[in-house]
Amino acid sequence: MLGPLYHLQNESDRVQALQELHRVTKTGGLVFVAVRPRTTQLLSALLSPAQWKPLNQAAAIRDFMQSGVFNHTDKGRYTGAYFFNIEDVNPFFEQHGFETIQLISSKGIGDRLTDEHWAYWRERGEENEVMELVYESAKDPYMLGTASHLLYIGRKK
Repeated sequence: MLGPLYHLQNESDRVQALQELHRVTKTGGLVFVAVRPRTTQLLSALLSPAQWKPLNQAAAIRDFMQSGVFNHTDKGRYTGAYFFNIEDVNPFFEQHGFETIQLISSKGIGDRLTDEHWAYWRERGEENEVMELVYESAKDPYMLGTASHLLYIGRKK
């Protein structure tokens, strides 16, 4: 489920989606679900307020941080979405019949590396070693709030 969950703004819709995921997954089967962290959207709004209306106003940002619900005010821009508080992700899945295996960042520290950075490591023949470090960083709980997406990996109980 690599996209639909974070576009379901109503909790009842998110619960229904998880119930369906649970229904179609074999007992012991693995699930991979993308979610969006609220802190990253906060940072995006603070860095580029004109791009994330109505989060170009402090009061709207505070409301968003409470609800996690985002609707762009400019027509044709980013569709409506729901952003999780990181500490709520695992319990949400666990209360709907899944055992948490891992919650990881979509990019770890790799998100900060430019083409120029990668070229440096590639020229040294160390790209694979650096990629391993990036993979390892994706599991670091302190990195979760910096990711554009999180990947919940779980198992159906």
